Amino acid sequence: MSQTEPDDEDAAWREIVENFGDRAELPTDEVAEDVEPVFGDDVDEDVWQDEEESDEFEPGGFVPPDPEPIRLTPARTLAWGGVLGAPVLALLTVVVSESSEVTVPGWWGLLLILGFLGGFGYLVATMPRERDDPWDDGARL
Repeated sequence: MSQTEPDDEDAAWREIVENFGDRAELPTDEVAEDVEPVFGDDVDEDVWQDEEESDEFEPGGFVPPDPEPIRLTPARTLAWGGVLGAPVLALLTVVVSESSEVTVPGWWGLLLILGFLGGFGYLVATMPRERDDPWDDGARL
């Protein structure tokens, strides 16, 4: 390394700091008119026309099948109630007990924890072990 390189670097940094916040000078319209576009003007118009044509509704196109009805057994409904309801009840219990002088018995918290863990455990245990179609990656058209 020579001695001139750090001075050049320091001068470059000094210039950056001195010009910090200044606006860049853009070329005037005269200079911009001299520059020829890389692509023709008709290319952009073709792209917009293709997009406009594809947005039109095509009668007789793809119509998705009606979704299957949700089948919830009473046990599964109770499990979802424990997973979703226990945290909500716990939050409400905390809000009520903190805003008033109501005391909450210890068994109530234990019941909420058991309801959440029991519901979660049931939902995980009853999940399907294998796919209906082994080649199905989940994507639908």
